[in-house]
Amino acid sequence: MKLAVNPEYEKLLPKVSTLEYSILKESIKQNGLWVPILVNSEGVILDGHHREHACKALGIPIKYAVREFENKLLEKKFVIECNLIRRHLNDFQKSELGISLLKIEIELAKQRVNQHSFPSNEGKHKGEATELTAKQIGVSRGTFERAKKIIDEAPEETKQKLREGNPHTSITKEYQKLKKVEKRNLRQEEIKKLQVNLPESVTLFNQEFQSVSIPDDSISLIFTDPPYAEEYIHLYEDLAIHASRVLREGGSLICYVGHYAIGKIINMMESQGLEYHWIISVDHSGPSASVFGKGVLVGWKPMLWFTKGKYTPVEFVKDKIKSEFQGKELHKWAQSTVESDYFIKHLTIENEIIYDPFVGQGTFGVSAVKLKRQFIGAEVDAGHFANAERMISNANHI
Repeated sequence: MKLAVNPEYEKLLPKVSTLEYSILKESIKQNGLWVPILVNSEGVILDGHHREHACKALGIPIKYAVREFENKLLEKKFVIECNLIRRHLNDFQKSELGISLLKIEIELAKQRVNQHSFPSNEGKHKGEATELTAKQIGVSRGTFERAKKIIDEAPEETKQKLREGNPHTSITKEYQKLKKVEKRNLRQEEIKKLQVNLPESVTLFNQEFQSVSIPDDSISLIFTDPPYAEEYIHLYEDLAIHASRVLREGGSLICYVGHYAIGKIINMMESQGLEYHWIISVDHSGPSASVFGKGVLVGWKPMLWFTKGKYTPVEFVKDKIKSEFQGKELHKWAQSTVESDYFIKHLTIENEIIYDPFVGQGTFGVSAVKLKRQFIGAEVDAGHFANAERMISNANHI
């Protein structure tokens, strides 16, 4: 019988390395062909493509055995299963074979339904077939479904790294990257529907934030540093009222607070319908402050994170961040840009609106502009306002 190669079946084979092929060829040379090549009744090779190639190269007679199947689906399933049994494959390589096997299982399930006149339920068939396929290839259903997403969506370079077992990546890592992109794309679509586009990308108000006119449900992130001495604590309540109106659904408010007032401020925010989300630790890099009444040297400052309605994370963010001491020469409440750079970058996407009701020297506006976000700021002090205008304008031309 003249043997033939079906390109579709050959394509199913995970590639062997040069070393693996050399070892196989040497074994056949020394010991002969122990395991016969399996073919169908037409001489098409089902199992043993590499052995057939080695025998031809060595001039060794080829032993073969014929296998017959009820239909081509079962024959193709056999080809895949032979590769799963004979080859040392990693989970990604198994999953690639599993995709072809899954299509067969779904089609076989449909045939069984048609034969017995059962009501059709495609979703159920697919779910059951996915579970069965995962078991057949020897991976969990979760691993198989993550690998399937990578096979469908990731670039070829990524898939090749996984085939080769690159130690710097994994199915889980690459899947998380794809989900992150997916979430960002979904976020972009949502923002397009809700987005308010400002006349200018930066709008500054030299007035108290309570009187600033901002459209309802338009702000994605309020990032701000109110004065947190005790005589200013009432401003947080005004901020809560203001934020509950201007934040969009799922938007966030992150504000610096004094340690002494954490409980009070949480209560103020929650009384206006905002939800406490998390506390963030900002580690000092400059001198520690002394709290004499408490006998404490403060090495960190808290930021409280609140949300309006359900918050859907695009990605994980750290709750501890190292600040950079920049001095207080310009403004005694000035903060570094490290925190604002980080949270604006990770909690929002380009063109979303960032709002700072206590703009001070414009530090957070600089971060927003650098990261291509729209920015609204309010500052009551004329001197600070002038400095903020200058700083943000300079950032706008970087």
